[in-house]
Formats: sequence, C-alpha cells, structure tokens
Amino acid sequence: MAGKEGFVSVNGVPTHVITWGGWVEDELNADHKEIVLLIPGNPGLTGYYNAFLTELHNRLGVPVWAVSLAGQVLPPPTSPHSLPPLKQNPELYNLEGQVEHKLAFIEKYVPENVKIILVGHSIGAKMILDILKNSDVRSRVLKAYLLFPTIERMAESPNGKLMTGVVKHIVPVILYLVWIFTFFPVFVKKFLLSVHFMLRRIPTCHVAPTMKLMNPTVLGNVFFLAMDEMEKVKELDNESLRDLSDLLFLYYGTTDGWVPLEYWKDMAQKNPQIKCMVCEKRIDHAFVLRYNSEMADILLDLIKEHLQKSLTQFRP
Repeated sequence: MAGKEGFVSVNGVPTHVITWGGWVEDELNADHKEIVLLIPGNPGLTGYYNAFLTELHNRLGVPVWAVSLAGQVLPPPTSPHSLPPLKQNPELYNLEGQVEHKLAFIEKYVPENVKIILVGHSIGAKMILDILKNSDVRSRVLKAYLLFPTIERMAESPNGKLMTGVVKHIVPVILYLVWIFTFFPVFVKKFLLSVHFMLRRIPTCHVAPTMKLMNPTVLGNVFFLAMDEMEKVKELDNESLRDLSDLLFLYYGTTDGWVPLEYWKDMAQKNPQIKCMVCEKRIDHAFVLRYNSEMADILLDLIKEHLQKSLTQFRP
C-alpha cells in the first residue's frame, strides 16, 4: 500500500510527512496502540525511504510515519507557506533545531495514548538520542532502533575528513551548479538523473526525491546541517547512553565511511549493556538506495522480537 504524503507545520516550518496506516491529522484506529516513527539521515527527504517503509508497514501491520528534516523539502508552489530562510533562521535548521523540530512533531501529532517505536538512520540516530532526553517522550517509547548510527566523532571518520577537508570548500560551486540545473527542462533533469542512477545500478525510483533535493535552497540547508554535525557530533555521552540502554538497539555496517567498525568496537567495550549488531550482508550506510528489502527484513525481525516483550511491560 502506498503511503499518504503531505505537509504539516512544525515550529513554523512546512514539513513533509509520509504515513502508512492513517494520516497524522486523522484519528488513529483504536486497534493501533503503537506506531513506527522514522527520523531520516541527512539529506532528510522522506521520499528516499518510501520503498523501505512501505515494505515494513505491509509486513508489520502497524502505522508507519516518516518525518522529513526541517528545511529539506520545499512545499509545493501552490502552498501558502514557504520555508523560513536559512540566513535569518539558522536555529531552525541546525542539529539542535532538528531535535526541537522532532520533539514538536511528536507533541503535536502523536496521540498521547500511542506508544512509539523510533527508527533513526545516520544522523537521525543522534537526534533520537537527544529526543530521548525528554522524559515525556521517553516514557512513550517502546524501542529505538539506530541504523548506521552517526552518534560520535563524525569529523574523524573517513567521510567526515572528506567533508571537512574537501567538500566544505566547494559547497558554493556545488550550489551554483545545482542552480544552473534548475533551469533545465524537467524531462532533461529526469533523464540525466535516471542515467546517473542506472549507471550506478540504483533503482530509478530515487529520481523523484533527488529532483526535490536538487534545489539550491534545499541543498544549502543540507550542507548547513552537515557542517553543524561535523562540529557538534564529537565524543559519546556514555552516561546518557547507559541511562537509555534498555531502549536502544544499534545496527552497524561493515563498510561504513561514516561509522567505522572501530566505533562499534569502542561502543561494545565501553557500553556492554547496550545491544548492538554488526551487519552480515555488507549493506551500505545509505541503505535506502539499494537495500530496502534487506534492511526491512532485518528491522522487521528485530521489532517483532522486541515488541511483545515491550508491550507486556507497558500493558497491565
């Protein structure tokens, strides 16, 4: 079943949301006592997760929601609301602003009687750790699955060194080229992106969200958040991690340029009470590009394994 998508206002930012099993502004079916809420990585366009979450919902049978990162999907031209500009509103789009954005979304749209299964990908995992510091939200969370979690030493990782050493200095050039790209006819843009994905053996279903990404405003917000991540995602807060250990499940990759295996080894050594798993299938960090079914299978098994135990604890 295809997801329903649209925009809602969160902290004054038009925010793209995709849901399966009930729209965020509709009343949930009384049988639904829990939802899965995904917080994406950066770029945080929910469209990239469409196939992954469709499969997860179809097989799990509970509502699944995905909320985009603030400022990373433009509302349609017909919308009466536009994105607040970055220069005047950096606090909306930096790492702290993204966390506040998700907290506000949960408070506004997730019914208080519904338990939450959080899924965070990449920097979405770091956002979840910060979200769980809010005691009200934490009391409603059944489990938090952190997939390829960029929760420490981002700038020291191989990809982080590339970002800070090279990409950071050519961002204006990238944005200029993307600005030129926006003047191409739509069919030309789709053709070029389709060829790009086919050459990389990536499904062309990702052309649609990439069309939305290829915009100077959106990409500028993406890079702004990325640079903020490099500066702020440093050493682990081991005390907070231990405090949250009963809620967390971390899934690490074996070929991850953002989260080298040594990060997993350090985590397992310093926080043995936290459940971690290392991928056995060599799934990429950006799993949504090629490995939707495989990752959905893995997450489905994990959720089913933990769900009954968690619900038993919450229900009399």
